[in-house]
Amino acid sequence: MKQRHHEVDFCVVGGGMAGLIAAIAAARKGAEVALIQDRPVLGGNASSEIRMWISGAHGENNHETGILEEILLENAYRQTYPNYQVWDSVLWEKAHFQENLLLLLNCGVNQVTSSEKKVVSVKGWQTTTETWHTVVADYFADCTGDGTVGAMAGARYRVGREAREEHGESIAPERPDRRTMGLSCLIQARETDRPQEFIPPRWAYRYNSDGELPERNHTLTGTQNFWWLEVGGMDDSIHDAETLRDELLKIGFGVWDHIKNRGDHNA
Repeated sequence: MKQRHHEVDFCVVGGGMAGLIAAIAAARKGAEVALIQDRPVLGGNASSEIRMWISGAHGENNHETGILEEILLENAYRQTYPNYQVWDSVLWEKAHFQENLLLLLNCGVNQVTSSEKKVVSVKGWQTTTETWHTVVADYFADCTGDGTVGAMAGARYRVGREAREEHGESIAPERPDRRTMGLSCLIQARETDRPQEFIPPRWAYRYNSDGELPERNHTLTGTQNFWWLEVGGMDDSIHDAETLRDELLKIGFGVWDHIKNRGDHNA
């Protein structure tokens, strides 16, 4: 396997919106930057893989600004109908053609070297090129979402919910636990001009009545996202991710089977 060595001023691990913008901002200030992303696309939850829209600024007259607004405006200029594949290309373009920025996609960091409580280098495996990339930098940003770099470097961390008395939070649990946010599977329904048959796989769960989906709205109104399919909050949402993904597929196909074939939802 090939081995490549890179030395930069600033290394960002994780190419979600936070990591992407941090890398671009530093590169524009003149720093030599490496941006490492373990997926084939940038954007994290806002990429075509997840399709969560950017809506961090809420309320009247509130709006995202800076580099994020620049990206959103470029996307609006490039496409009049929302297409996440085009959006992916806008994000890739911003990083790939940015001076002073080295972009490493499909590269998962799985080794961290530290000295005196300071990260010295990271090493990642790039699946597409079958290459190990080692990046040495003066500064690192852990934008992985799971805090992977910090954990591998030996930083203290916790998983789950803290007890009520730790910070005086009245709605926190009485005792600490390891519950986290679960994993989600999003279904998007679109209205068509003719009937569309759906044959569920035999392994899909079967929901025969609305009573089996309590407090889960699944009515159809044109184009609609069903984002409430979530499991794993009481499991290990990192190390059980493959098992949870399989469970979500069974749930997702079962929910759509219910909407299409087992309920009066005009599908």
